[in-house]
Amino acid sequence: MAKFELAQMNVARLRAPLDSPQLADFVGALDRINAIADAAPGFVWRLQDDSGNATALHPMGEDIIVNMSVWQDPESLQGFVYRSDHVGV
Repeated sequence: MAKFELAQMNVARLRAPLDSPQLADFVGALDRINAIADAAPGFVWRLQDDSGNATALHPMGEDIIVNMSVWQDPESLQGFVYRSDHVGV
């Protein structure tokens, strides 16, 4: 068993509401990209509500979204970020 795991967190201030036309492409890609992450080698866990939605959580205010995931090691996270369909998003 590894001595550590890697937690990764993104925090973003929304420029428009999640249901706006400006964010439609981003929001439309979330389920697909999250599924890729969930199945990626080295993926451990991601922050989400009971329905699997991370954008429903607003720990820092309504106009802030967070994405947090845990990975077995930096190489696993790097593989997902830079060598999967995540790159296009």
